[in-house]
Amino acid sequence: MAGVAFPREARLLTPDAFTRALKTRPFRGKFLWVYRAPSLDAQPNAQQPNEATDSALAKPPARPQLGMMIGKRNAKSAVLRNAIKRRVREQFRLRQPQLPPFSYLVRLATNASKADVPLIVAEWVNSLEFDIRKNSTKSAAVQGITQ
Repeated sequence: MAGVAFPREARLLTPDAFTRALKTRPFRGKFLWVYRAPSLDAQPNAQQPNEATDSALAKPPARPQLGMMIGKRNAKSAVLRNAIKRRVREQFRLRQPQLPPFSYLVRLATNASKADVPLIVAEWVNSLEFDIRKNSTKSAAVQGITQ
């Protein structure tokens, strides 16, 4: 899929963003815990800038963000940790346009081996597809109400 990138704005970078995501209830699979928190830009009570005076300071539209916690305790070698991160990031990147504006935090919860990487990726993809389906039905319901 050409043109889909993983820019800095699509990453969880600050400790506050990680903490906020960790305070939500995770989706718990066999290997991964996936935390989802609404993005700060997508929250309705977030303070919006005045368009007339602060048009240059206006934030970009809300977008999904990704953070990962793949530790040494559960993935012993750096090669394995990087392989998991690479594949998780790639699946997020491919599905990013369809995802709701949430902050996703992926945490490896159990010991993993090289043979488990496809299962880990499949679990992550299932979680993303669930959010895409849920978001599409919610947006279809909203469109049906407005029409």
